[in-house]
Amino acid sequence: MTNKLFNQVSGVIAVHLKGKNTEKVINMALTRGIFLWDIRRTADGIDCKVRNSAYEALKNIAEDNDFEITVTERQGLPFYKNVLKRRMGFITGALIFIMALYLMSSFIWFVNISGNNHVSQNRILLTAAKYGLYQGAAKWHFSRSEVEDAMLREIAELSYVQLDISGVRANIKVVEKILPRTDITGPCHIVAQKDGVVEDILVLEGEANVSPGTAVAKGDILISGIIIPKVISEEAGANEAGEIEDNNEPYEVRARGIVKARVWYEGYGECRLKNEKKVYTGKKRTALYLETPWRKFLLKGPRKASYPLYSSKTTHITGYTPAGKFGFYWVKIKEQAIKTTEYSEEQAVEIARSRAMKILTERMKETQKITDSRVDILSSPSDPILRVKVGAETIENIAVAQPIQTGRNGN
Repeated sequence: MTNKLFNQVSGVIAVHLKGKNTEKVINMALTRGIFLWDIRRTADGIDCKVRNSAYEALKNIAEDNDFEITVTERQGLPFYKNVLKRRMGFITGALIFIMALYLMSSFIWFVNISGNNHVSQNRILLTAAKYGLYQGAAKWHFSRSEVEDAMLREIAELSYVQLDISGVRANIKVVEKILPRTDITGPCHIVAQKDGVVEDILVLEGEANVSPGTAVAKGDILISGIIIPKVISEEAGANEAGEIEDNNEPYEVRARGIVKARVWYEGYGECRLKNEKKVYTGKKRTALYLETPWRKFLLKGPRKASYPLYSSKTTHITGYTPAGKFGFYWVKIKEQAIKTTEYSEEQAVEIARSRAMKILTERMKETQKITDSRVDILSSPSDPILRVKVGAETIENIAVAQPIQTGRNGN
């Protein structure tokens, strides 16, 4: 088996020897280490096979002894070169087609979503695209587990996400959470949803637990849904038969009302008096490389960036074959420069204050308008960073319903 493989790799030549006393040629060849096999006698000579590397030596022996040697067949890898040369265009086209087909199958062309009823399909697609999964994305540019974890983390309404890759198709299966009802129809308390100082209280049903000027913390009961009747005197509570009625048992109601309180918010911002940042100058260059399993070839562009400060971005188009990884990649190089901006103390205070106000506004969301505010500068004049804290006071309704827990008095 090994000899046959070696013969095919090195090449085999079948020859016909013609002349008198052909055994002489065979004996001379064997004494010189030339291996002959498949020796058959014919009417005018003999046929045999010899390795390609020993053919010239056998030919010299035959010519020196006036024998005629004729090649009847050539076998093995070295003799396929001519065939390959004649069909090089076809072979090259077939290889390019196979590589193109493989590359095309390495991308996601269809994204299907199933299992969503309330979460929009567009929201799921945007979240998946944020972490690398989108129509046209390369399979090696995203991790299936990372996409699943990110979608569960960013879309709170989902309890389960499964991503399956089947060829060029990505199937996203989701299971939505069954959220509890937020509306309360049974007995409940009115509690504080924020810390604050009560400014005004309006009880529609229930019993007030606080009064204006009371400081409350988040979760404190403002209006109780458990009513405890007041003790009735014997004269007022006696019926016609002279018996005193016992109506002092507590009962539960659905508390309703409005509790307005003063609530405080804080925001923090800072600004450097001397700010340095990188900016693009507009100059850019692109280098194109061919990547093979053996080495990388620069096809176009600079091998090294000539800019002292730059940023680069690499884009790959790669395919994997039994021989290794093939593909192209582009390196886009953009020149950068350091831009220095210096602010006066007044300018820095204004910038830091606006940043702090932005954070404060985000925390307030859609609360009532600001009734009072203050700005505190936290840095000393020698500090390179000017820090500012902004406080704001609003008056808003902090009342929120909370079901009465069975087994507790709720006070």
